Amino acid sequence: MTTATLTLKNLGRNRLRSLLTVAGIALPMLAFTLARSFVDGYNRFLQASDNNLRVAVHQKLTFTTWLPQRMREDIETIAPPGYLTAVCRAAWFGGKLEGSQVRFASLGFDRDTFPETYSEWDMTPEEIEAFNRERRGAVVGPALAKKLNWKVGDRVTLTGGVPPFPKAEFLIVAIPAKMDRDMLCFAFDYYNEIVQAATGEPVGVNNFWVKCGSPQARAWALEAIDKQFSNTDHETRTEMESTFIASFMRSGGDWVGLVWTVGRLIVLVAVAVAFNTISQAFRERTRELAVMRALGFSGGYVVRMVLMEGVVLGLIGGAVGVLPLYGLTHVSTIRLPDVPIPVLIAHTTMAMALGAALVCGVLAALAPAVMAGRLRVATALRKVV
Repeated sequence: MTTATLTLKNLGRNRLRSLLTVAGIALPMLAFTLARSFVDGYNRFLQASDNNLRVAVHQKLTFTTWLPQRMREDIETIAPPGYLTAVCRAAWFGGKLEGSQVRFASLGFDRDTFPETYSEWDMTPEEIEAFNRERRGAVVGPALAKKLNWKVGDRVTLTGGVPPFPKAEFLIVAIPAKMDRDMLCFAFDYYNEIVQAATGEPVGVNNFWVKCGSPQARAWALEAIDKQFSNTDHETRTEMESTFIASFMRSGGDWVGLVWTVGRLIVLVAVAVAFNTISQAFRERTRELAVMRALGFSGGYVVRMVLMEGVVLGLIGGAVGVLPLYGLTHVSTIRLPDVPIPVLIAHTTMAMALGAALVCGVLAALAPAVMAGRLRVATALRKVV
């Protein structure tokens, strides 16, 4: 009988315990995989945003301080020909649904440059024409529209989340299939009209989104725009889109790092579950192990056998927790509730999770294996006789 055969027979003695142990490893590995896939998706999102050649221009100290609208023309004027594809003003509305506590990102953008600034969303000519024609027109991400059961032609009323907290009605005119952000975008001039009616003052600009024509143009913009407005009443900070998004996310706490920290800590749960099972099995088999040693099996053989049990439990638990989700994410798009980033298990994440499961099994079996190897035959046999 080989070591592998003996290991499988030992695990099959108490099948319920073995199944519960596998489940106790599989569930933490599933949580670990989801946490890692979230971090991977977040990093992919930031990398993809840099490929769009956009930079964010906002007030030097904080992006919550408004800048004057006229700065769009100033930015367009200083750019060499062909360097900038579009400059789009953006103002945060941050509204919530009327009669509900549901909140999501909502911003006003310049009608004329919005489609070009976010050209990767591939708005159709009909969608662009409807957005320009409809005074209250709004463009909504497909994931957000699905979540709230919205469709083109629906009217939506939001209450603003920033002073003067205006109430505004919007008409959904487009839900671009490639729009990868859970947000509602509407016309900046409509927002300006609402704010002026309420306060008598024009709405300010949180960000100027600058679409560059090339990586060289982006490098120029990152330096030249801040230089243009230095030592003025409206000094700016120009940064890559990924840097701005990461800073915006961290303003509410480093929840990306928190998710990954929790994911790693969950691995310890799997170690504790497997350790408890293997230790209990070792205590129940003390007499059997003593007999094996008396029959001539070496201490090293017994250690390898116990370690093998931990390895098998870990690998089976990891496979059960990771492989089905891995396959599912590669044949369909999966989104978790209230998480904007779709779940996609990368090959490296799968390998990392299976490796973590293997380490869990080894660590859980290490102490019982050492105890089994140090088992004194004479002392253990007294329990047999």
